[in-house]
Parts: sequence; structure tokens; C-alpha cells
Amino acid sequence: MCLVTGGNSGVGLMTAIGLAKLGNHVFIACRSANKAAKAIDYIRQTTRNENVKFLPLDLASLDSVRKCVKLFNGYNLPLHILVNNAGIFNNRGTTKEGFELIWGTNYLGHFLLTYLLLEKLQKSAPSRIIILASDLALSPSGIDWNLLVKRTPLNFLKLYAVSKLSLLLLTRELSQRLNNSQVTVNAIHPGFVQSNITIWHRLSKYLGLGISSEAGAYSTFVCATSPDYQNISGKFLDSHAQEIILPEIAQNQELSQQLWEYSLLWAGCNQQQNTKKTNYDGTDEIWGPNSLSLSRNEISDITQYIFDNIILKIPIKILLKQVIKSFIRFDIGSLFIILLQVFTRCFYMERHLDSPVILQLCEDKNLLERLNAHLGDKLVLWRSELWVNYPAQQLIPFWHQDSYSKLLEGDGKTINAYIALTEVNEYNGFEYIPNIYLKNCQMKGTDPFSGNKFFEITDEVAKKAIPVVLRPGEFVLFTNTLLHRSVRNNSGKVRLSLTLRLTQPGVKVLPGYTSNYQKPVILQSQNSVDPKKMSEK
Repeated sequence: MCLVTGGNSGVGLMTAIGLAKLGNHVFIACRSANKAAKAIDYIRQTTRNENVKFLPLDLASLDSVRKCVKLFNGYNLPLHILVNNAGIFNNRGTTKEGFELIWGTNYLGHFLLTYLLLEKLQKSAPSRIIILASDLALSPSGIDWNLLVKRTPLNFLKLYAVSKLSLLLLTRELSQRLNNSQVTVNAIHPGFVQSNITIWHRLSKYLGLGISSEAGAYSTFVCATSPDYQNISGKFLDSHAQEIILPEIAQNQELSQQLWEYSLLWAGCNQQQNTKKTNYDGTDEIWGPNSLSLSRNEISDITQYIFDNIILKIPIKILLKQVIKSFIRFDIGSLFIILLQVFTRCFYMERHLDSPVILQLCEDKNLLERLNAHLGDKLVLWRSELWVNYPAQQLIPFWHQDSYSKLLEGDGKTINAYIALTEVNEYNGFEYIPNIYLKNCQMKGTDPFSGNKFFEITDEVAKKAIPVVLRPGEFVLFTNTLLHRSVRNNSGKVRLSLTLRLTQPGVKVLPGYTSNYQKPVILQSQNSVDPKKMSEK
């Protein structure tokens, strides 16, 4: 049984054909079902082998990788050959989880695919893993970890080279970890292939440059099938199956182990399952968890709608209006938030003002019932924030209290509602310091715009922090005395939550430090809104 990523074209297609000719059951994993169908028809006609199937796989989505593995495991078949062939060259952006697109696709997606299939490969041994790298992997002098969690820079070639170096380091690390397991791991440089990866590769065959896809697949096919490579592992081979001597950086044990640990964290592979639920009884001024009245499917639809239609799309009219207002008031704090959202391309402030979908969450009957118990019948929503925490990132690393002394004036109670729209756990949410340890926490400053207090926390006290754990659709309420911070997202998944700031009518909300300053909203029940219908408006 064989699995080839990117087996619908180029070197991957030629590799799949070669494996099918030998009578193997071949799975080709790629994004496009249409392209896969054409490739499968071609393979079957060429090889007379009907055992060729399609697996949907988008390597730029860790969720897609997990679903692909689940689908493959559903066949209850062994796996003898895994060919990590797919890749991109000059695409720009980020993956679904927020990693740099080239590195996230070429390396991290393949890392997770391989990691999740390791047990299957070991049970199927003897088996082989072949990883398509490049001679450009020999050029980097190191790995800038910060670049891997940002959008693709102008010099995309650097990230392509780093992605291929990462694959070489993975080859080395896996070969050591799988020693004596009868699972071999080798990397291939196929040469300059007349493929469709870039326009220059497409034009190369007309210019008499490069080699054909058949020739580019030669070393992969030999490494996957030849008895000569049954016990060879950890090598880097060229297009003629000759060994390429690796530079010192590709043999750096410390770097390969560091990459392995980062990969486990960022792909969410190092977590314990069945996180223990915690009840927050108000002892530390936090209450919950409570559930919204919406079903899991409704929450899922709303979450997807927020990702597709709100958080990443600029509310041009609203922002322009607030820029003008902020300039008139000389409101530096609001201008800062507006610029921050534009720079990060993530628009998260006061979206209940322009989205019936988010307002529906704010007016959920179960949420209002809990809020009424704390603030009374009249609820004043004066601020809302959508928080998107991508893997490997930390939203607010500072220990702080949400006091907002410069934004609120007058007598009255305030409370905050934190609503989980995706799973929130100790790997991606926030944590707080129990009240009994607050006496050991020293304030070190305040936010000049909001008045929020920042604290200096010792490592000993930080170890006492309690993580907030919520299922999608659950929420907690907390007061401004709660000392908390975001945790670095090591869950391998994007976390989305909605925070609401509420007070009583006796409290005056001062203009400032918000990108969409409007009059506060009085919360009241309204008919539910179908998020699917919002996109039609």
C-alpha cells in the first residue's frame, strides 16, 4: 500500500504510475478532486491497475491533514510506502492555522501527516518514507523561528529553502527515532524538473532546460522499491540516486531536535487527551462554565461565518469613520488599535455593531440570564472583542487586570463575559492567578490608554496559575479583579473567542481606545439569526 502526496501531477504522478505498475494499491492525496479524478483515470489506463484511490488533502490546513489520515485509516489497510512529494514554491500568505504558507505547506503539513502515520508504518514494516527536498536546502545558515509564524516575506525563496532544510532535518531525526524499526526514511533532490510548480518550470521544456517528470521521479521510485535501499536510511539522494553530502547544518542534532519539538507543539501533537474540566465557583471572581442556548452545529456555523465574513475582512466604512473621529479627538489609543488591526489584517473590535451574527451571541438567552444575576435587569454592552489566537502565538503575554479606569466613570458594577467559539484549553486559552496569591504579585505599571494594570509575577506564583478550559459554546464571567494573561497557542489549531465588556446604566463610558467607538448597546433578546443567510445580504 502506497500514499503519494501531490500524486495528481508532475513527479508525484510519475511516482504513482511507477508504483501502480508494480501492482501496488496507490492512494494519491491532493487538494483538487477534479485533478485527482483525471490523474486516477490516467494511471488506471496506463497501468491497468484499478486499485488507485483519491484522498483529499490540503497541506496548508492541519485539520485537513488530520481528516486525510482518518480517511486512510478507515480503509484498515497497511502502509508500506509514504511519499511526501507535494510542495509549493512562490505562494505567499499563511496557512489556515497562521503559519508562513510555504514552510507550513512544504514542511509542517508533511510533518503532521508523517507523524500521524508513523504507527501505521511501523505496524506495516518493512516500510519506507521518501521525502522530496531540494538542493536549495543546502543554502540556509539557520532557521529564524519568528519568520515561520508570519506571512510570507518578500524574499519567499528564503522560506522555500528553509522549508526544504526542515525536511532534511526531519529525515535525519526520523531515521534516528526509527532505527531498528524496519522503517527507513530518505530524502530526494529530483533536480530541475519540467513541472508546473512555477511558470519557469512550465517553460523549461520549451527551452530545452531541466529534466522530465519521469526522470525527476527516478530516484524516488528507486528509493521506494529497490531492494538495495531496504536497509538504507537518513540519506539525501540526487536525481540519479547518488548520495549528496549534507552540510553541517543539516546534520546538526541540536537543531533537528529543536525543530522536532517546535513541530510537535505547533502541530498539536504533544497534548494529553481528555482535558479535565474545571468549575469556576466565583472564589477567584470567575464563574462558569455555562453554555449558550445554541447547539454545537449552530456554534460551528457562526464560527465559520466569523472567519469567512468578519474577522479577516476590513470594515472600510466603519474604520474610516473612526479614523476621522479619532483625529478630531486626538485619540492616540484608538488610532493605535485601528493601525494594529490594519497591519495584522485582523479586524476584531466592536464587531457586534455591524454584524447581526455577533449580536445574536451577545443576546443569547442563557448568557443574558447569567449576566442579569450579576448586574441586574439593565445590561450595558460597551465593548466587544473577537480574539483569534493562531498556533505558536501569544495574544497578551502580560499579567494584567481589565480595570479600564480611563474608559469608565461613575458608580456601578462591571463584568466581563468570555465566550469560547472554538475549544479553549490549557494550550491555547488564558490562565489566571488565584486570589490567595495576589498579595505576592507586584503591580509594575498601567496601560496609558485604558488604565489596565500590569503586574510582575514570579515563576513560583506563575506555576500556580489555573487555565480556563471551555468547549465551543461555553462561557465564563469574570470581574476586573481577575489577574490573567493569554497562553502561547501550542494546540495546533486556531482559537476563536468573543469577549464582552458589560456594565450598569450608572456608569458612563468615555470615548477612546477603541476602533469603533459608538454609544453603548442595551442588550435585549431578539429573534435568532441564521449566519448562512448573512452571506446572502
